[in-house]
Amino acid sequence: MLESMRNAARSWLAKLILGGIAFSFALWGIGDYFLGSRVETVAEVDGKPITDSEFAAAYQRQIESYRNVLGKRFSRELLERFHVKDDTLQTLINRRIMLAEADRLRLVAPRAVLVARIQATPAFRNDKGFDPARYRALLRMMGYANPRDFEDEERLNMMVDALQQAVMRSATVSERDLRDRFEQEYERRVLEALIVDPERMKKGIEPKQAELRRYYDAHKEEFRSPRKVALAVVVIDPAQYVDAQKVRDQEIADYYRAHEEEFRIEEQRRARHILIKVAENAPDAQVAAARKRIEAIRERLKKGEKFADLAREASEDSGSAKQGGDLGFFGRGAMVPAFEKAVFALKKGEVSDIVRSRFGFHLIKVTDVRPARRQGLDEVKEKILRTLKRSKAADAAYRLSQELDDALGREGNLADAARAVDLPIKRIGPISREEAAEVKLLADNPELRKRAFRAKPDDAVEVTELDDGRYVALAVTRIVPPAVEPFDRVVERVRAALIDETSRKKARELADKVRAQAADGTSIDQLAKAFHLTKARSKPVRRNGMGESADWITGAVLKAAFAAPAGRWLDGSYATPAGFAVVRVASVIAPDDKLFDDKREALRSELAKSKGAVRFARWMSSVRKRHDIEIHPEAIRRF
Repeated sequence: MLESMRNAARSWLAKLILGGIAFSFALWGIGDYFLGSRVETVAEVDGKPITDSEFAAAYQRQIESYRNVLGKRFSRELLERFHVKDDTLQTLINRRIMLAEADRLRLVAPRAVLVARIQATPAFRNDKGFDPARYRALLRMMGYANPRDFEDEERLNMMVDALQQAVMRSATVSERDLRDRFEQEYERRVLEALIVDPERMKKGIEPKQAELRRYYDAHKEEFRSPRKVALAVVVIDPAQYVDAQKVRDQEIADYYRAHEEEFRIEEQRRARHILIKVAENAPDAQVAAARKRIEAIRERLKKGEKFADLAREASEDSGSAKQGGDLGFFGRGAMVPAFEKAVFALKKGEVSDIVRSRFGFHLIKVTDVRPARRQGLDEVKEKILRTLKRSKAADAAYRLSQELDDALGREGNLADAARAVDLPIKRIGPISREEAAEVKLLADNPELRKRAFRAKPDDAVEVTELDDGRYVALAVTRIVPPAVEPFDRVVERVRAALIDETSRKKARELADKVRAQAADGTSIDQLAKAFHLTKARSKPVRRNGMGESADWITGAVLKAAFAAPAGRWLDGSYATPAGFAVVRVASVIAPDDKLFDDKREALRSELAKSKGAVRFARWMSSVRKRHDIEIHPEAIRRF
């Protein structure tokens, strides 16, 4: 194991050095290493530069934030999708502008306020309060040369925060605003609907061959085969190396001495019990009746009747009554606390007084005691042997994974690397994502499955440790792109798709017909009877859907329903998971004033924040127009 750790350390040190160089190349561009250090400007605000180093630090902080939040889902593609790079730059520009505005307004951050803010920061405190040594150590870890640099930046942050808060607090919340938001959030409506399920329209739809061919020709793109990948996989499983491991008797003895506590068996007791059931929260009369019964049994025991016979006759524990109440041997922690306390207070052969637990009343007899002891080496020798073999097998598997990793660096492809270290390679596929779920290795390891369909044939191959201790190297050897499949191969899919489309069209036509008659004044019950439809009625539901989970209550239905008065049919029919719904607002339930009083302050705070954010965004937009902003896209592209 120590040798494995030393190997790991050497391997990771090399990777760390190479990784650091690769990261720096990616961040700064390879030219910095060979053309000398140079400072680039990514943007200018009123002629003052925002440097690439300033942007790099802010961008890296954003990346780490996303990495911490997303975990294994993090990827560079997500950064692009979330526009993190542009958002980081705009944040830096806005900060520069706000500092300029703060300076124009002559805002300052008093030293006393700065000190109080820093000393109140939890990260800088211990149990006794602010810790100067902890403060300085954390600043060094954060990359600050000295506290003054951090404090200067924090002072600027305070000025920016003060300006932002001043703008946001200038937003006012009126009583009308509160009432409107309250009614918007807490008003409820009861909806009624007639739903036409496309499934009921499928009966009798039998497309002819010519219709199937026309549908196929018009929708060929829907009948493409899925993208498939062919994989090469090497699996290093420690279990395959267990039997080959040699373990000396001295190693077994050394392990036994070092882990003696593992082989300690705690005291165990064997007991019988008689239970008369009564619930914890039972009425007093029931409790009294149960106690009377257990007391009567206790008296019979005192007169000499056998415990086991009485347990068979009277105990209400169906699991042990037939065995004369015998519960077998058990240790501490196996029984409920009151029962356990009584058992471990008795001597062998003694019977307890009446014990109350959450199950009812018990009488308990201890029939045997096994004292705590330590198992001898001979008893556990085979167990230790298996443990040491598994440990050595894990070390062997790890060493093989490192050898494979090194071979991948030399050989450049998985097949040659596996051959170099004499490991078998398995070929899988080509398979689609759906078919991958049938491959146990991929089905059991979702991250590995994702990598299989994300990688390209020329990508570098990594050796990954799975949760079960195995090591896997996976390479994509070929990608089979999607292609339109021949008509004959997909004719049944075409048939199903055409029937689905036709039935949905018929269902919508029927729903529209229902809606047209509803407009003429026909009641919902009459419509349900005439069209053989079932009327659905919701519970009182809020605008956000709270209160009802029926699948015909969609966002589109709610949006339209809360814009319509009571008694109104919604325009048109709505496609929902349940089918095409024709919906009516049955009633509107206004929230009561008591609830308004309860929610007033929370609503005020929520509204103040949202209105403040809108006001700040507008203020920021107008202020930016007063400043000269220039962005250098070519510098940004390097990141």
